[in-house]
Amino acid sequence: MMAIRVRRWVPTTLLIAAAFVWSVPGIARAEPKPSPTPVEWELKFTFQNPQRITVRLPGESSAKTYWYMLYRVVNDTGEDRDFLPLVTRVAEIESELPADQIDARPDEAPRLITTASLIGLAPTVYRAIQKRHAKTHPFLVPPVESIGRIKQGADNAIDSVVIFDDIDPRVSSFTVYVGGLSGERKQVSNPAFNAAKAVDDKNPRFFVMQKTLAIPYRVPGTERTRRTVEPGLGRIYWVMR
Repeated sequence: MMAIRVRRWVPTTLLIAAAFVWSVPGIARAEPKPSPTPVEWELKFTFQNPQRITVRLPGESSAKTYWYMLYRVVNDTGEDRDFLPLVTRVAEIESELPADQIDARPDEAPRLITTASLIGLAPTVYRAIQKRHAKTHPFLVPPVESIGRIKQGADNAIDSVVIFDDIDPRVSSFTVYVGGLSGERKQVSNPAFNAAKAVDDKNPRFFVMQKTLAIPYRVPGTERTRRTVEPGLGRIYWVMR
């Protein structure tokens, strides 16, 4: 099995295997699987682990906490590409309730929370992140400016940031999915397609899935301590999503 290089620029280089199943406790496996070796172009993606920042927006009486992940994308595919990042965070809230009590207390049942990254967010948030990392990331651009044509070579790398709302302190694990790094696509049938209804966005005949990087984290501790603890990086996988 061929390894894929996905590097973290601070503090070390990380080599990951091109695994084809995302395996986080409580989450179903993703199908179909990516090809065992790259069959389409792939951009080089490097990142830092998620960090928190607390910002008070104009007109607000209290500050708000955000999570963010700095990243760099380099195009060495042989031709210019469109970089259309699609980044989501899937978080898992576990439950300590016995299985026979979950129906009676649904608010405490385990569940998943899917959150899209913030693109057109308040400029105050981005400026706070930019100021914090001005010395080490002088060419950082806002999320919306990272979208578009990326030219070839390291000199044309894009340095940007993925930003999310704060995470529920009950979350014990989460995965950041980064799409738009590969040209590999697969069309799959919609198992819920209803032939008696019109084909539209709510009733598609097929779905198009793209090769997506899954970056899983564990958040150790309790609901109280998770507000400040650093998440631990797990094994990184490619999935179709």
